[in-house]
Amino acid sequence: MPMDSDKDFRREEPRTRPKLVFLTNVVAPYRMALMERLARVFETSVLYSGEEPNRKEWRVIAEVGASRVRLKKSWGVVLNRSRRRYEGLFDHSFVHVTPGYALDLVKSRPDAVISAELGFRTLVALAYSKITRVPLWVWWGGTRHTEANISRVKRVIRGVLARLVPRWLSYGLTSTEYLLDLGVPRERVLQIQNCVDEALYQAPSEPYAKMEPKPVVLCAGRLVPGKGVALLLETAALLQHEGLAFSLLIVGSGVHLPRLRAMVTTLGLQNVMFVDGVESTRMPSVYRSADLVVLPTLADVWGLVINEALWSGVPVLASLYAGASRELLPPASVFDPLDRRDFLTKLRAALLGGLDPVDTSPLLKIDAVAELIANDILGSVHPSPRYRPLRTIRERQ
Repeated sequence: MPMDSDKDFRREEPRTRPKLVFLTNVVAPYRMALMERLARVFETSVLYSGEEPNRKEWRVIAEVGASRVRLKKSWGVVLNRSRRRYEGLFDHSFVHVTPGYALDLVKSRPDAVISAELGFRTLVALAYSKITRVPLWVWWGGTRHTEANISRVKRVIRGVLARLVPRWLSYGLTSTEYLLDLGVPRERVLQIQNCVDEALYQAPSEPYAKMEPKPVVLCAGRLVPGKGVALLLETAALLQHEGLAFSLLIVGSGVHLPRLRAMVTTLGLQNVMFVDGVESTRMPSVYRSADLVVLPTLADVWGLVINEALWSGVPVLASLYAGASRELLPPASVFDPLDRRDFLTKLRAALLGGLDPVDTSPLLKIDAVAELIANDILGSVHPSPRYRPLRTIRERQ
């Protein structure tokens, strides 16, 4: 899908709808699906700062079909920060410094701005909001657990933002708790839910892989030390040595992959398949291959794997360190990956069919999330009652 040129991005058109600009670092397919819904109500533009080489599954923006959304890469740099882990492994994180956001905001003249996370771009968006009086929302997903070890400088910046940002969009319950800890007034927080396009996962599709013996246990995500996949392999090996028969399907890419492959041999694990990354549009087929999804993460602001698996009809066993676990899963489906006994007991029970049937009732559909956001924005941009309640998200197909 071609990007808008600078000329097209500045082009003046009849203003029949409010203009919304969303600032982010990387264009994520799941987020673009939500932007598409908002584009049924707003003239929606996404300003992004670059790409991250450790997210190769996100490299094809055209896959999400963002026909209503204008995409614009703002000028800036992406800094690669490497953190040394055990056994010589490095985990990579990226810092996006994008001064071009300021110029592009001035050019686009939005009626409302959403900025993702609490970094440089939010400082730029906040300055723009204060100068122009354009309403700003900050989209936040961090939890008490994921933010426990942030630097003192970050704590100071976040304390300032907590007082100055007028409106917040929270991923869910756990991110709302963190915002309240920062001192954000509850009335400033719109708690939504991090979501995916459920229709994509509910549609029929052929299995990506056929494995025996069943059940097939799927673990999908970035293969880095913080995702806890090594702990899953160790626990699975103990259960296989007990005599339980099952297969493991590991889908993802990352610096941890060579070590994980070596662990399979060392532990004597049987029936294990690694798939080195799958593009987002093929993930429904991956879930069709599984009888159980396990998310053993040690720190995850949400964990969209849980949403995707549940919409696919696959039971989930998830770490308590995923932000979504408490909100979307019953206690029997949540475990502590750092507690070997708890992990072993919960995984054994799940393999033996001990989990409750899949329950999608805690999940918000993507249209419902879009309506929550759109109504909140329209209430500030156009406070007239004739703009509420909004029903156009589902009507404008």
